[in-house]
Amino acid sequence: MYSQDEKALIWLTLFNNLSLNKAKKLLNLFIKPSLILENIELKNPEIAKIVGDELYNQMLDSDKNILDSYINNLNQKNITCITIKSESYPNKLKNLDENPLILFCKGDISLLKTKSVAIVGTRLPTAYGRFVTEKFSKTLVEHNLTIISGLASGVDKIAHEQALKSGGKTIAVLGGGFDNMYPAMNTNLANEIAEKGLLISEYRPNVFPTSYTFPFRNRIIAGLSDGVLITEAGEKSGALHTKNYALEYGRELFVTPGNINNLKCIGTNRIIKSMQGACVTEPEDILIKLGINAEIKKKVVTVQTNMTEKLILTELEDGEKSLENLQEITKLETKILNSCLTMLQIRGLIRKLPGNIYTI
Repeated sequence: MYSQDEKALIWLTLFNNLSLNKAKKLLNLFIKPSLILENIELKNPEIAKIVGDELYNQMLDSDKNILDSYINNLNQKNITCITIKSESYPNKLKNLDENPLILFCKGDISLLKTKSVAIVGTRLPTAYGRFVTEKFSKTLVEHNLTIISGLASGVDKIAHEQALKSGGKTIAVLGGGFDNMYPAMNTNLANEIAEKGLLISEYRPNVFPTSYTFPFRNRIIAGLSDGVLITEAGEKSGALHTKNYALEYGRELFVTPGNINNLKCIGTNRIIKSMQGACVTEPEDILIKLGINAEIKKKVVTVQTNMTEKLILTELEDGEKSLENLQEITKLETKILNSCLTMLQIRGLIRKLPGNIYTI
């Protein structure tokens, strides 16, 4: 049973030309979403300015009774709607600027709140890329991590399949509606995920995926995860969009190194050149970074650091600090401090967050 606020958000998905940005501006005109259904005709100028006269007239002319039959139809298809006003809406997405207003779900919605790692990469992996993806997916689910990916061919499909094969859980984030599965060859896999894991989409079932919706859905893949792993990706791979979202959202980024002579590894190797701390060669590297396996942590060889680096690390043990904070506390010259911070990042001991913030 949906609340009136949830129904109002579901109703907004019925209009093809209402973008996420426009929908959010529209919601800002009202104290709560349910007032849109009750009073949409009272704010003619403001709404028309946001959505345009044509779409506003469609909204005015729409039969509100259709909403109940639409929801009944979703129920018959075993589709659950989780809106930003729902208690089950994932906390990881709540504070993102471009968070979806609604998620259409098939399967176990409790997975939205589990610790998870997204695995993405090329649609045409090499044998090495397949091996790495299978190895990491298998080990991560064995440690109760949920695998998130986009149900695309290649790395996505391999990650989902290996997670299920290993008895783990997986979430597939689609670039279109459930009725228009892409690629069609993954329909059987999608059905298995709906049964044993979770399928989600921000688009109503009859929406076709487009060249825009695929990269845009990557923000949900990154946003839902605690970390993003790219196992193999070329120079222009769509996985690099997910990388950008991961960095923007402050998620851990993990990248496996690839053959320097293979074009399908250019993207991942280039990330490692600029962010050495993102490089992982074993699934245990990810487990340690996410604080999951204490026993493995104890086996890690102690990294040698000089006195200046130890001073910085000691200060960061108390929590995140800005460059200015560190300079004020350590009294180090700017050149020396920046050099030490760079070396600590290269060695994977600290991480730089947006806004010149540093953390262990």
